[in-house]
Formats: sequence, structure tokens, C-alpha cells
Amino acid sequence: MPSVSALYEPLIERNIAAIPDAIRAFRDEHGSDETFLAVGRFAVLAYAPSQHAKHALLSCLAAHVLRDSDDFDDLVVECAIYAAASRQPWSEPPILDPPAIDDVPVTFDDRISAERWLAARLGDPNLARDYFAAATYDFEDLGHKLIVSAAAWRLAPILGEQGRYATLRVGVWEDVAYGGPRYEERGNALDERVLLERLIDRMVDEGGSIESAHAIFLFDAALETGTSKRVCDYLTSLSVAPPTSAALSRSVAAEVGGATQKPATSSVPIYRLARDYGECLKAYAVTRRLRERFPEVSVDRIIAAAHYNLEHAPSFEEWSFA
Repeated sequence: MPSVSALYEPLIERNIAAIPDAIRAFRDEHGSDETFLAVGRFAVLAYAPSQHAKHALLSCLAAHVLRDSDDFDDLVVECAIYAAASRQPWSEPPILDPPAIDDVPVTFDDRISAERWLAARLGDPNLARDYFAAATYDFEDLGHKLIVSAAAWRLAPILGEQGRYATLRVGVWEDVAYGGPRYEERGNALDERVLLERLIDRMVDEGGSIESAHAIFLFDAALETGTSKRVCDYLTSLSVAPPTSAALSRSVAAEVGGATQKPATSSVPIYRLARDYGECLKAYAVTRRLRERFPEVSVDRIIAAAHYNLEHAPSFEEWSFA
């Protein structure tokens, strides 16, 4: 019977050609759900605050949201390939257990203090509040601190209690990896529905650009974490930014609204996720959540714009082995 060690061997070696067969053999013995759990745990252990590694983890969560899809098994294969390709080849096996705590850090500014801060609060009923507050101090790198922290929080119960610390650690590692000045709220946040419509308009105008898509992903993360007041204040200033080229905007909007429109029921695309940092896959998952919250908003345009970006924008795939 194929073991987790046998499954992980080609992932650790970054043997991309061998991964589909290893996944298939493991799935035949253990089933689709256990296969996802094994791949998701690998993505957590392979995480680093680099673009591809974080998006590999985010893609795993998106695949789980879409687990009722006929393409779920194929999505798990692509997530495994992405996680393996993005893993730093020189990285050491991560320590899974929380560190010992003596003096509990009040705040953190490096990886060691962040780990101790988290370990001291694992049983705290206010952990979620503090965890997400730390992730919204600033919105550098397109708001990835909150996006990644929200994903880690959702993945923790899925991947199991034993790995809860290691999964949540992803968020605080992201928090200390980069930074900027604290965002000061302006008090002019738009209504959530109005803001979402403007963010979708921007994504369509920009042909599904990485920046415009991640504004929507940040909006989604805020709704999931109780931080929408602060995040919507920040996103309101972005939503009114004019497109780079009005002529290009009209052209892209016409194509997204026409021939390239992908209905919500269409199959999730199977592709090398590094091409667009998993944007198109994540668009399907995020759209599903937003449709439940805002049934009156035409959220399928998010999927259409993400497809446009996948088909027209330069690929980032070659960077996944950097």
C-alpha cells in the first residue's frame, strides 16, 4: 500500500513527471479526501513567504472549496505539482511542535518571536481576533498577510488538530516577512455590495490583472475574518483608481463580457497553476463564496476576467523553480 512517504518522495525531489502517478497510486488506496489532506499538509510544510509557495497553499484551499467538482482529483494533482515546484530545494524539514514558552511576547517583529506569540495563544479564545488584527496592520504585497492568514485559519481544521500550530504558523510567518507603515483608516468605506461591484468592474477593466484579482481576494478574506470594516476602508481607495487605458479597458470589458465569458457551471480549468499564481482556480472558489453572500451581484464576471488573464497575460510558471 503506497505510504505518505512514498507520495512525498517525488514532491520533495521536485520530480514533476513522477507526481501524477504517485498521486494516482496513493488515491487508489486511500481515496480522494485522504489524498487531498496529504497534499495540503505538504503545502503547509513547504510554505515559505515567497510568491509561488504561498499561492500553492492558497490553491490547495481553493481546490478543497471545489471538492464537489468532477475535476477535483485533477486539481489535487496540480496543487501537488505547484507545491513541489515552489518548494525551496534547500529548505530544512520544519519543526511541527510549538516552541516552549517562557516570557510571552506581546507583539512580534521576527519569525522566532512570531512563533512564540502564536504558541502562547493557541488556546486563547481571542486568538482569531489577535491573529487577524496582526494580519491587517498594513496591506503590503496586495494584502497577502490577511489572505494567507485567512486561508491558514480555514485549512487548520481541515488538515487536522495535530498540525494546527504548523498551519496557523503560516500566517504569522507571512506577517513578519515584509512590512510597511500602518494603514490609517479614513472612515470612507463604501457599502460592501457597492464596493464589490466596483472591484469587479476594475478586474474586468484590467483584464483580470493580478492586482485587481487580489483586491477581490482580499475583500473575500475580510468577510471571512471579521475585518471587513478596516479592509473595506482600504479597498475603497483602490476601487476608484482609473484604468491605465480607457480604450484598452473598453476592449477587454467587451471580450470578457462576450466570447470569453465562462458560466458559473463550467468546469474548473486544469492547468499548471504557476502560470497565473493560481488566480483562475482561486477565482472559482472565491466566486462561490461571494455568490452566497451577494446573490444580486454578477460575480461570474470575476471568473470571466480570470480566464482572460490566464489566456492573455504572461506566464509566471518559469519562476516556480527559481
